[in-house]
Amino acid sequence: MTTTLSIRIDEELKAEAEEFFSDIGMNMTTAITCFFKKCLDGGEIPFKLGRRKHIPNAETIAALEESDRIANDPTRKRYTLEEALEELKR
Repeated sequence: MTTTLSIRIDEELKAEAEEFFSDIGMNMTTAITCFFKKCLDGGEIPFKLGRRKHIPNAETIAALEESDRIANDPTRKRYTLEEALEELKR
């Protein structure tokens, strides 16, 4: 016996999820059923919750900006892998 589940979800999120699940060969119903079964089998939600995205600090942002400047500076010497290894050996 089956039943109907009605939920409200962001339209864009739903569309992206449907596309993802379709790409891996399942529909939304199958995906949600798998999620419920995994929760019940393990007695927990099968992924971490409440983790924040990593937000780089000012020092890391400055280092990333510096590396971008160096990488995009046409006056900097470019090395092949072999040249870089030889330079390191010296």
